[in-house]
Amino acid sequence: MDDDEFIIGRDLLVTLGIDVDRQLEQLATHRDDETSGDPFSLEADEPPAERQAATDDEVRAAVEVLIERALQHGFPPDKVDKLRLIVFAYDVWRLELRDDPPARVPPLEVRLKEGAQPSKCKPRKYPPHIRQFLREFNQQLVDLGLVYENPTSRWASPVLPVKKSQELMDLRQTTDYREINSVTEVMAAAMPILSLVMENARGKQHFGLFVFLKGFWQLPLAELCQEWMSYMTDEKIFTPRRVPQGCSDAAIHFQKTM
Repeated sequence: MDDDEFIIGRDLLVTLGIDVDRQLEQLATHRDDETSGDPFSLEADEPPAERQAATDDEVRAAVEVLIERALQHGFPPDKVDKLRLIVFAYDVWRLELRDDPPARVPPLEVRLKEGAQPSKCKPRKYPPHIRQFLREFNQQLVDLGLVYENPTSRWASPVLPVKKSQELMDLRQTTDYREINSVTEVMAAAMPILSLVMENARGKQHFGLFVFLKGFWQLPLAELCQEWMSYMTDEKIFTPRRVPQGCSDAAIHFQKTM
């Protein structure tokens, strides 16, 4: 192994916001058409909600399943009532994203290089079923308040719908942010050393695992730089209010915020 190379595990990659399985999936479906892109340059924006909002009873039932799973994995039964009191003390559980406000954390502030000029892509042509997907998907984002239509934006990056399977409408939307990334002053970040991180777990008896629902969609994007992250479909330009996957600072900001 060269001195400038090192190996990191899948868990750490996921922590950093790098989904290898997703990238390999996109690579496998790569085509030289409008529904393909470089999977190592593009990140996917999964639909934030794929069904009607769950009722409070459905959410509570799902949390009870988690409590039962904790008991099965060694959580002390005599403390389960206290655990149940803690997990239901705050309204933080979701089975899908709703029109909730963003997390109360500092927003991502993207900085551009000196002399950076606005760039706007050209509209792309898509088959009818992809146009339908883009229309419905982005209307959903607008309804949830995650993006807004911005016909006067001076910035726009192209969307690239990517096939998830052989099903006609099984698509996900990615955004090609390479142009804006090329003029971004990328924030500095220290790569966590897994062996040192694991030292914090030495001697511990119980561990907790928390999974965020569409984590990037929950982080605010500073209003000043929202327009820079605008993207264009075949019909409209949309500007995100939350941190978009694919921008050069997204994974670093997510890691630092966590």
